Amino acid sequence: FSATAATVANRIPLSRIGSLPYTDVIVSFLVPDGDLVLHGAGGAFNSELQSSIETLQDAGLNVLISFGGGKGVSTSSYESYAQDVDGLVGQLVTFVTSHGFSGVDIDYEDDAGFTGTYDGVGFLIALTNGLAQGLPEGQNIITHAPQTPYWDPDYHNAPYTQVWQGAGSQISWINNQLYNNPSWDATPELKVQWYNQIAAITGAQKLMVGALVGPSGGDEGYLHAGEMISQVIAPLQDTWGPDFGGVMGWEFARDTGGTWAERIWQALAGPA
Repeated sequence: FSATAATVANRIPLSRIGSLPYTDVIVSFLVPDGDLVLHGAGGAFNSELQSSIETLQDAGLNVLISFGGGKGVSTSSYESYAQDVDGLVGQLVTFVTSHGFSGVDIDYEDDAGFTGTYDGVGFLIALTNGLAQGLPEGQNIITHAPQTPYWDPDYHNAPYTQVWQGAGSQISWINNQLYNNPSWDATPELKVQWYNQIAAITGAQKLMVGALVGPSGGDEGYLHAGEMISQVIAPLQDTWGPDFGGVMGWEFARDTGGTWAERIWQALAGPA
């Protein structure tokens, strides 16, 4: 049960997640400057970041750093990184080890890499395999956060299926974004349908339902916790049983009182 934390405007401290029933935290995002040097962009990157990481890990949570995001990396930057994957891997490994993170989440959302501008599939495979070799034991969790269309055979031959074929053995789990693409996620039925289709490729144990924890004017696909539980989680539990991978919440700061987290956790793990 993961939370992605950008903590917009620092409304809620990152360490607050430690009092909620999450198992993993993903801090968003690492993005490049004009010289392709990575830096943190988001409310979580403040003077309390290091102590927050330690607090969460002391509470038993994994804390990952996310690279990418929907707007954080330009096509030209990805093109440059694709020509020097080892350099990008080195930056990410250094950031993980110097801050004590548990691993890396790859949030790649550059359609140009799948439509011919450059080889996005090859880039993601090389990046994943490079991180698997470069990250030290105990800090080598690698997750991906693709959008659902990337698995669709009608979308440029399902590029993420190709990524999975090339690097799936190195991916700890998939935080699939079942939001912001209405043709694939506008209704609970579509969310369930596409989860099942993707799980047929990855296995359900490695696939999490990416969900919005609160409404926002810029995002589509939000469901209230009750709808999420009854119309998405329950059907998937019926289909996959204990193999159902779980839920990833974007982004935890929208769940001001933690009610969404508590209700989703009860649905996943039971009242105990």
